[in-house]
Amino acid sequence: MQNTSRLLSRRHFGQLAAAAAALAVPARARAADGPITIGFVGPLSGSLSLLGAGVRDGLKTWVAEANDGGGLGGRPVTLIAEDDGYDPSRTVAAGRKLAEQDKVVAIVAPAGTAGTAALLPLVQESRLPLLFPYAFSHALTSPTKTYAFTTLPEVRVQMAVLADYITGTLKQSHIAAVYQNDDFGQDAIIGLEAQLKRAGVVVQRLPFDRGTTNFSGVVAQAREAGAEHVVFLGIPRDAALVMREANKLGWHPQFSGHNALGDPQTFALAGALAEGALAVAVMEPLDSDKPAVKAMLAAQAKYLPSTHPTTYSMHGYNSGRLFAEAVRRAGGNTAPDALVAALEGISEFDTGLMGPITFSHDQHAGSLSCAMMQARDRKWHVVSGWMKPA
Repeated sequence: MQNTSRLLSRRHFGQLAAAAAALAVPARARAADGPITIGFVGPLSGSLSLLGAGVRDGLKTWVAEANDGGGLGGRPVTLIAEDDGYDPSRTVAAGRKLAEQDKVVAIVAPAGTAGTAALLPLVQESRLPLLFPYAFSHALTSPTKTYAFTTLPEVRVQMAVLADYITGTLKQSHIAAVYQNDDFGQDAIIGLEAQLKRAGVVVQRLPFDRGTTNFSGVVAQAREAGAEHVVFLGIPRDAALVMREANKLGWHPQFSGHNALGDPQTFALAGALAEGALAVAVMEPLDSDKPAVKAMLAAQAKYLPSTHPTTYSMHGYNSGRLFAEAVRRAGGNTAPDALVAALEGISEFDTGLMGPITFSHDQHAGSLSCAMMQARDRKWHVVSGWMKPA
């Protein structure tokens, strides 16, 4: 009888401990047999809706494909997408709704640098993993944030690789940078200047305000300074305006830019003027022959036939696949710290859609590798291997 009492006491203690542990876990992680709900936030309306809708469509494609295959560990995946109109205050409001009302287990592939950076306090406070944003801010992972992980090389890394290519491969030294005068542009110019300085090259700074439509002034200044190479840092629409303005003057420098320039929409916007331009590649180009790219294109055509693949949708799809890998490594446990531990154990993981991804406890920036692409015959062609800054 005494042994039975002890056994019951142990059982009772175990039940209390289990109940206490359950209460300590955020509600979004407790429904182990129910759907896995993830969130997305980005500009689904406004001037940058192409970005937000593209990333969302890629993520939706992955969700549909995953559910078609039985879900993750038998659990269906649900996606809740919120529009922030590229307004950081709306991003934060949407993030709070996803965390507190929708109980998502993670925000996956949020789109937009400024909005994603604005989410960081909420993410840390609520222990809500923010995974693989389409954003390039140095602040996202420097210093390391417990619940924030990125896969796209931040813009400072991109600019360092581009600077090495300009001075090392192209042997050019008269460089102007036309850049968006915001946090993104400032990050980019810091990375470009720092790497060019190592080669003894000074870059001419030509900032412009977001929303500008008249680039005649900055183009004239770049030409008068004798620039042979113009690095453009902004959205493809504005890059096309700069190219047209230069063409009006009969001036044809080498143009280059960060990864956004390397989207097929650049050809629709700039036409033949984009020929020969260089862009940093952080993902494989859409016309790559690699099996993973073909599989992604086939999946989007199957599940979202009315949409058009872009490098943005490729990122969304890639982010979903990486999320699935984290859940698999966590044994199906979607609690915040379980996902963090699983991600920190990923090393040289190759999705086939970008450079290898490695995370660790001290390094949440998953990729430091970029490649160079060049525009030829209205297609982007990779002209280098995956490179890290020298």
